[in-house]
Amino acid sequence: MGSPRPSVSQLWDTAMKKLFPRRVSQTRDQVCDTFVSLQSSNTSEHTDAFYMYSNSLEEQNQKCVASQLRSSDSTDVSYSSALMDPIERPTLPYTISSPNWNIFSESIKYLDGRPNEDAADWLHSVLSVFSKVYTVAKIVIIILLHYGVELEDMPDSLLSHVAHAEEVVITDSLVELIDAVEGLYYAIYSRLIMEIANVDLSSCFHLSLQRMASKDASALPEPSHLSRILCLCKEILELPTVCRDINSALVKQHQHEYVRHSVDRVGNIGFCLDDLLGYRRYILGVATNDSSAFRQKWSDADLMYEMPPEEILAILSEKYLAIASKMVFQDEPSTSELPFVNPEKVDPEIWEQELIKDHRQATLAKLEGKCLGEVRRDDDRRRLSDYMKEQKCICRSSCSCAWDCTLDPERRCPCAERLMRIMLAKRRKGPGSRHFGVRCSSLAKAIFQGVSCIRRDVDDYEIAVELDRALLLFTEEVQKQRVAAAKANGVKSLSDD
Repeated sequence: MGSPRPSVSQLWDTAMKKLFPRRVSQTRDQVCDTFVSLQSSNTSEHTDAFYMYSNSLEEQNQKCVASQLRSSDSTDVSYSSALMDPIERPTLPYTISSPNWNIFSESIKYLDGRPNEDAADWLHSVLSVFSKVYTVAKIVIIILLHYGVELEDMPDSLLSHVAHAEEVVITDSLVELIDAVEGLYYAIYSRLIMEIANVDLSSCFHLSLQRMASKDASALPEPSHLSRILCLCKEILELPTVCRDINSALVKQHQHEYVRHSVDRVGNIGFCLDDLLGYRRYILGVATNDSSAFRQKWSDADLMYEMPPEEILAILSEKYLAIASKMVFQDEPSTSELPFVNPEKVDPEIWEQELIKDHRQATLAKLEGKCLGEVRRDDDRRRLSDYMKEQKCICRSSCSCAWDCTLDPERRCPCAERLMRIMLAKRRKGPGSRHFGVRCSSLAKAIFQGVSCIRRDVDDYEIAVELDRALLLFTEEVQKQRVAAAKANGVKSLSDD
């Protein structure tokens, strides 16, 4: 006889063992044992395959949610609110004419309505560019005033854009700051190109008197040196951290308006070909000669330069023949108000002892091939401010006065006044009583005097270093102004962080 046919229950047990080998067979007796003892099965609920699979799905889902939360830009607010940020923010850092930073875009308008702490990084980025552009603008304006160059005060002019920047310097509105700095940028950049061309043209006329006057600290720099200063100012505006894509159409628009205004002004006063030095007749020959170096250089379309008529060029460039400053600056403390030491009020014995030490320092400087100012900067015996108060030289070797002061250590340093004004500005904790624009004009004047005194045989690097120091000074002034305004309004300024 064949083997007995398996029962239905046996077939079910066999199938269960194949599907779930780790489980014991589900006979009636084992089922009863399961309820009697927890040890009756080798598989608990935590090692069950279906349970483990569901747990793994839950863990994976939690990781995905956590990853989305961590991708949020928010730090101080909750993750949930960060995920609900409706508009993408502009890419940092801010630069002039960046498409992502258009003031009419929804992202900028959205940031303008956010709490200060939430838009802090974007505000600081705009202020960084704002300070650089404003610094260059103030320095260039001071230079133009020194040479007697006319600065028209009308809508969309350089002066009007500077005044607008000074009005909005204390605001936290991104829209207002961007609008002000971009308007100022193109006003100063387009004008700077025009003035560099004028200086370049004036350098074609050689005037020996300028070489004699260049040794005088109060004399204006000759065109060749002034051109170096202005070109380095232009390079600051062309830094990729300031502007990556210059809008040439806006530059042309500003220059066209400048040329039109100059033509109208000359048309009202008339043009006389002859002058005392014969400059205009000579320059007209250069400007009309297509083979001249000036014409070949500035006819290049890549320079974004709109060349005025030759007669206008002669009049505009003639300004840079000036030797003495034509600017009268009355809004800064007089020299008598500066904290200089009067030698007549000092104990003669103490003053004599200091003079002996000065001569020793000068001798040491000569032996080491240094200037007196560099030795004093390395000496910890006295503070540099003490030397400044006594009008003693602390200039670096790149300054034109450094070696004269080394040869004569009792000489009053011609740079003492400007260095004192800069030191007082740096030490002042608050903005002071004077208007923000006036304070910055005073600083710009001191900076221009400093770069004017740099020796002509040194590299452009020395001028660039002085301009970098100017950027830091103006940044501090902007910060002081903003902090003071915020405190006056009873709020905490982001610039105070």
